Amino acid sequence: MSGASIPVGAAATGPRGALLRGAALLDRAVRVLAEAVVLISGIALLTLLFANVVSRYVTAAGGLDWIEEVPEKLFPWFIMAGVVLAAQGGGHMAVEWILPKLGRGAKRVLLVAGHLAVVATYAILVREALEVAGIAAMERSPVLGLPNSHGYYALAAGCALLAFSTATIALRLVLVGPEALPQPAPEEVPTA
Repeated sequence: MSGASIPVGAAATGPRGALLRGAALLDRAVRVLAEAVVLISGIALLTLLFANVVSRYVTAAGGLDWIEEVPEKLFPWFIMAGVVLAAQGGGHMAVEWILPKLGRGAKRVLLVAGHLAVVATYAILVREALEVAGIAAMERSPVLGLPNSHGYYALAAGCALLAFSTATIALRLVLVGPEALPQPAPEEVPTA
């Protein structure tokens, strides 16, 4: 993630430097967790789907019913972890019409306000997803009997990690300025 490698963060001293290092540490923990979820759930999804395809041709049963349910439970975790990684790396799309017209100070204020609004929105989504998960937990999958709340827990966890990541970006914006925004890798930026 390019946002965690802002040059002034490493060189800053005092409370400002401690805050920047703390933000970088939190970002790293979130990134490692999200990468692990993507890796583990991605491998599990591919393995299970491959096994089910093979079993359709090898067995007379035409596949394994329980394997069809597992991807439903894993896929939301896979997606939310990917969303977190994209947010940390500045990989989300944005239309920036007014930002280039503003001075550095006004950019900072607008970006911080926007990021704080996003943090608040993610916090609300966490609360709502947990509430819906409680309701969905009463329903069970037909074969494995697992609660149907997995997707909502994935949404809640993903939104919590997104809130942490967005808060660390907001902190960098306050302490460093607009140049603290994470920038996607050049190969991920569309060209005209």
